[in-house]
Amino acid sequence: MSLTTTSQSSTSTLPGPDAAIASREKTAVTLALLFLLFLGLLDVQIISPILPALAADFHTSIAAAGVAVTIYAAAASACALVIGPLSDHFGRLLFLRWAAAFFGLAAGLAWFAPSFPVYLAARLFAGAAGGVISACVIAQIADLFPYEARGRAMGWIGAMYFAAAVVGVPAGAWMAGSWGWRFIYVILVALAIIVAVLLFRRRASFTHALPALAQAPQTEDWSFARLITQQTKAYAHYWRMPVTRRGLLLALAFAATASGLLTYLGAWLNAAFGMTAPQIGLVFLVTGLASTITAFSGGWWSDRFGKRRLIVISSGLLVAVLPGLAHVTTMVQLYLACAAGGVFLALREGPFQALLTELVPAQQRGAYLALRNFTSQLTIAASAAACGFLYEHFGFRAICYFAAGFSLLAMFVAARITDPAEA
Repeated sequence: MSLTTTSQSSTSTLPGPDAAIASREKTAVTLALLFLLFLGLLDVQIISPILPALAADFHTSIAAAGVAVTIYAAAASACALVIGPLSDHFGRLLFLRWAAAFFGLAAGLAWFAPSFPVYLAARLFAGAAGGVISACVIAQIADLFPYEARGRAMGWIGAMYFAAAVVGVPAGAWMAGSWGWRFIYVILVALAIIVAVLLFRRRASFTHALPALAQAPQTEDWSFARLITQQTKAYAHYWRMPVTRRGLLLALAFAATASGLLTYLGAWLNAAFGMTAPQIGLVFLVTGLASTITAFSGGWWSDRFGKRRLIVISSGLLVAVLPGLAHVTTMVQLYLACAAGGVFLALREGPFQALLTELVPAQQRGAYLALRNFTSQLTIAASAAACGFLYEHFGFRAICYFAAGFSLLAMFVAARITDPAEA
């Protein structure tokens, strides 16, 4: 996929050399944003392999150390709800630049943390930055690409999600085992500085070349309190309106499908097949690689054949595949089933992100995606708890049917959403 695709509101209206300059600037910023998103996702993925080391270093239990995940998720959700609508008003790049810098500071605090409460504070700050990054990167890239080409751009975003899982778990385990868990945050600090510099350096030229991305117009009677009041009403409105409600239900179904499977797959592989940690890591690696490759191509296919259509098809395939996962008996069947599940999950990620960004006007995109993120985070927490109960009392097979049920919900909800390209 080429990242130089232009939207009608940006480079296509600029003459000759100016259009070329704007196109190069847009490509550079898009790559920087993808890199920033990858870092934010990587920061989340590395917690799993370093959790035992954190508990040992801070003299606490694994369960207590796991609070770091809860604190991060709560901060990310709350911050996204606040910054999402502000990004619609002031422009997204402003918040993304400072989120990159704040992310680096949070990683630095985790690196130097002398005690567990200080580490938790670092995770709170990282969550705040991560919430901004997650909501605003997707909204900003949606602003850059017209809907007919947005599936390919969102395919790159989907690939970042899966690539972070592929890289994060094995890399985190390796670095923590070789140099200690703190070394991971040294790397994150360095990478955050690089991406922050890339975004800050393009401040003047990028907004000049692409006026559509400059600061959003402000009304004379604007105030922060007024904006918060309006946005609270807007969030309720999104749940009342059928079109936006279906988008939120689709996000809920997507989150519920994946969270339980990914949380308890490793435990099941160990219990059912006697796999060691490296062997489980290999299953995740193969599945993640297949998912990452599919996410790249899935966005392109969605632009060609329809985003809603691809979501419906891939969700239907998941309904067919997931119940059989718990019934595999050989290693070949296991790898094929996991790879197939990963491929179908990845196939719908790009079209899903692209479709949701078009359900509201661009001026509301940040707020709507913030509410989508909040909904997804709550669903992940709830479904992980529900699947814990299912796994303990009914086994991994129940989780597979749980995930298949929500894939079926995603298929029906997506079928009722009107794709703007098909209208």
